[in-house]
Amino acid sequence: MILEGLTFWLCGVFTVRLTGVFYLILMNIDKAVFSFYNCLNDVFSHTVPLRQTVTRRFPFWYTIENRRLLKRKARVRRLALKCVNPDSVNEFRALRSAVKYSIQKDYNTYLRLTENNLISNLKKFWYYFNNTKHNSPNSLYYDNLCYENDGDIANAFADYFKSVFKPSTNYDIKNEFKSNCVSDLVKIDSVTYDDVVLAIRELKSSLTVGVDNIPSFIIKGCAEFFIYPLLILFNLLLRSNVFPYVWKQTRIIPVFKKGNAQDCKNYQPIAILSPMSKIFESIIHKRLFHQVKNLISPSQHGFIPKRSTATNLFCLTNKIISSFQIGSQLDVIYTDFSKALDSIDFGILLNKLNGLGFHVNLTDWLHSYLSLYVYFNNAVSREFTGTSGVPQGSNLGPLSVFYLLTT
Repeated sequence: MILEGLTFWLCGVFTVRLTGVFYLILMNIDKAVFSFYNCLNDVFSHTVPLRQTVTRRFPFWYTIENRRLLKRKARVRRLALKCVNPDSVNEFRALRSAVKYSIQKDYNTYLRLTENNLISNLKKFWYYFNNTKHNSPNSLYYDNLCYENDGDIANAFADYFKSVFKPSTNYDIKNEFKSNCVSDLVKIDSVTYDDVVLAIRELKSSLTVGVDNIPSFIIKGCAEFFIYPLLILFNLLLRSNVFPYVWKQTRIIPVFKKGNAQDCKNYQPIAILSPMSKIFESIIHKRLFHQVKNLISPSQHGFIPKRSTATNLFCLTNKIISSFQIGSQLDVIYTDFSKALDSIDFGILLNKLNGLGFHVNLTDWLHSYLSLYVYFNNAVSREFTGTSGVPQGSNLGPLSVFYLLTT
């Protein structure tokens, strides 16, 4: 039955490839993407069985014996409250002590196994760490007001993230900067078949689902049926110089940084993008990085392939040791760009890209890409428009910061 359903699924997705030829006729990227999702949703409704989500009653590290004790304690407690048996009270007290001991024992076992598996299974450790650190607060304070309802908390986050944005200057396409770094225009004429294949192959199956509710593992598992429709959409996107509206809609997860977990200002917004948008961004990022990598300082270690904070520390340590050896003075200055990704001025960024040699069609497309966000928490917040910044969690966001600081 499962294999039969999978066959129907593949046949259904195959219709996506057949309908892809009509996207060129539309010549409107928003209509094309809308038709694409309608086709996918039609396939899902006919081939994918709906499963009701079951909330886990106990933590996964509870043993079967512990769960039986908890159920037994609940039954005895009901009997004790009804005063059916006088011995039920004493039995309940004994079971309560046994349950507390059993829970602590199971938890210690879980921690011990996590520590022993640090090298062989890092995912378990980070799962434990993230669940411990990033628990959602029961209440949130913003502008001296306390919010306890999930919807109110989501709106408070949205209001705070919106307040970080700054008004952007106007983008003047006729304003030309002289470029001494790039001799030829930086442009991307088209996306190739191999670009899409490689981007889908590198897509992480564990990515959180975006607002389009299309899991990335489905795209990877049915890659051969997605390649041609996405190839047509991506090339239509580049020709029209417009980023699809539906791919601008972004689910934002507030991630706790440090300090008081009930203070709204101690969270940063991380964008959960559509996997389709992720694939396209990955392609554009690689093509752009290859053309302008000579503009980025060789001392830059963040968001650079084969570099990280570890390589940065190695370089700093090497300079410190060299200075000690020759007896010279070494001064280190630390700077922090507050809200760097959220405060990027659209106008300044696009004018600098134009001055660096970016083709006008590419800057027009980037201007469309930077225009609109929608912020969500576990509860849906109000929709609002961002006037500055790039989404944290995107591929093109950090690269935009590099371009802004280059000249």
